[in-house]
Amino acid sequence: MQEVRETLPSGSIIGGRYQIERLLGKGGFGAVYLVRDQRVRNNLFALKEVVDPNKRERERFTFEAELLKRVDHTALPRVYRVFEDDVHDRAYMLMDYIEGSNLERLRVQQPNKQFSVRQVLTIMGPIMDAVSYLHKQHPPIIHRDIKPANIIVPPSGAEAVLVDFGIAKEFDPESTTTAVRHASPGYGAPEQYATGTNTRTDIYGLGATMYALLTGVVPTDAFYRMTQLGSRGTDPLEPIQNYAPDVPQSFSNAIYRAMAVDMEHRFPTVQDFWQELNSGSLEQPAQGPFAAPLAGAVLTGPTSRVTPAPVVNERTTAILPEGKRSRRRRVGAWLLLLLALLIGVAAAALFLPSLLSHHPTTTTTTPTPVVRHHATPTAAVTPSPHATTAPSPTSTSNPPPTSTPPPSVPLLEKQYSGQAHNTPANVKANMSLVSINQRGGTIQGTFNVSSPLSGTGPFNGTINSAGVVQFTVNSNQVPAPLFFQGKMQSDGSISGMYCSLDQTGHCNPASGGYGTWQVIPSSPGSFLESDRIIA
Repeated sequence: MQEVRETLPSGSIIGGRYQIERLLGKGGFGAVYLVRDQRVRNNLFALKEVVDPNKRERERFTFEAELLKRVDHTALPRVYRVFEDDVHDRAYMLMDYIEGSNLERLRVQQPNKQFSVRQVLTIMGPIMDAVSYLHKQHPPIIHRDIKPANIIVPPSGAEAVLVDFGIAKEFDPESTTTAVRHASPGYGAPEQYATGTNTRTDIYGLGATMYALLTGVVPTDAFYRMTQLGSRGTDPLEPIQNYAPDVPQSFSNAIYRAMAVDMEHRFPTVQDFWQELNSGSLEQPAQGPFAAPLAGAVLTGPTSRVTPAPVVNERTTAILPEGKRSRRRRVGAWLLLLLALLIGVAAAALFLPSLLSHHPTTTTTTPTPVVRHHATPTAAVTPSPHATTAPSPTSTSNPPPTSTPPPSVPLLEKQYSGQAHNTPANVKANMSLVSINQRGGTIQGTFNVSSPLSGTGPFNGTINSAGVVQFTVNSNQVPAPLFFQGKMQSDGSISGMYCSLDQTGHCNPASGGYGTWQVIPSSPGSFLESDRIIA
């Protein structure tokens, strides 16, 4: 469920001095307006609002403002002040107004909704520089919502600007908590649905943004990728070449690595990602740490593809003939080698009879080593008859197959309580899993959720040896089944993500809600306090 809130009309006065010119954008948590400062008529600003914020939301909003106040980068907006409007129960942030269209709108206007490789590098160069700058702060700052809609491209041809730090956070390597875990479908990293985020979360967003710009298609959502990898072992992310066959493979591989589901498999830094993007065969590789390969406007006219440079074929490379001195040296070396072999044969013929007639009183023969193969067993090599220390093999046939017992599956408690957080509506509700019946890796029980969310009903699912829990809730309260996936932690809690399934069995935001959940073992009839659950 998502509560619809009205935006403020043009002409409204905010904070006693800022007049709304028009609406720039609207989301599930508020809106962004273009406003004019009445005290300085020529000053236009962007005014970001959060509607009806609770104490935690106010703290996050203030944190975002303080975060942006201290950064200084040409591809980042500057924040001037934060204030509250008690009359309308909203909080506001006044920041630079970046004139121009966001990259998502520009993408849709391109032929086939696609940009070329060179255009992508030109647009994303300043953005990657800005993200790298944020990650180098002390402590590092993570944006966590990098996507085309949050990148503004000025029509003047100036550098693109990364906006909307609404879910940014400072990264504490010692912390296991997450400030807020919203994620934009298609661009959010898998860990934003479940576990904690770090700087590699932004690398996923950068890779997903480039994927969309090159292919014209929003990437498969990380939630669905995780469910398919967990259940079928296949990644549903379509290859870039399916949509843009002219993109160099090395460029595609760099994006795939940036979008790895396992964050440890991604690039460790943004600069490493950028260098890998520019390491392939491009017509004009970028110069400098994050330099754009082309200058000037790149968003007009048809897109052009980059043709990879031809690869040198080593087979057709001519081999220069050797000089006469080299041939003489080679002949001399062969003569010396032949002479040495003749001397060795003569010495062996002279001393061999005496060696064969010598019999020591104590046998000191070293046993012949036994060859072992780690793959398919083969007949063992028979030891020398004089060896006394190497046992003879008892059998040369393949050993009979032995049945390996299946790995043990963690046992669930009879009941868990916690909270579910609906991402689009930004609301929480108490939830519980009760009457859990487990038979090996199969589980079933009842899912309960309180208002304002709905979906109470029976569930069926599985749990594997790694503690990964998956179950589906079929409820008569909601039109689409709810799919839950989570991981059992060392303290016994379970946390993960959920979504609504469409008729094809895929996670689909259009079918209903999606978000995160976390529960811990509990006694019957109890719910957790909200401040013990991280949503």
